[in-house]
Amino acid sequence: FVRGRAVYTESFGFSHMGGSAQLEAHVCAGALDLAAARWPYHRVIVRTDCAPVVRSRMPSSDSFRVAVHEVRERCRRGWRVVRYVSRKANPAHELAREGLKSLSKQPMLAAA
Repeated sequence: FVRGRAVYTESFGFSHMGGSAQLEAHVCAGALDLAAARWPYHRVIVRTDCAPVVRSRMPSSDSFRVAVHEVRERCRRGWRVVRYVSRKANPAHELAREGLKSLSKQPMLAAA
């Protein structure tokens, strides 16, 4: 979210063990890493539909920290963490991707 508006949304398909808290942690860990790389000077918040929780960049619980660590390790080793669902299943997918591309091409502004 930037200034209260979602700048990018995407649907994911997951293979995971565990309940909604674990799924939510994996979604957020991946999304926070992507967002931190694309918008390094912004406070990043990720909201998911799989658990009624909003996460910021700093993990606040041990289980979430473990999930973040696991996702980052998988990324470092080149392992897939998520797979996208079919674009046909999400008509907004391409529109969201194009919006993100145009946003990422804008010059970065340092936080005031």
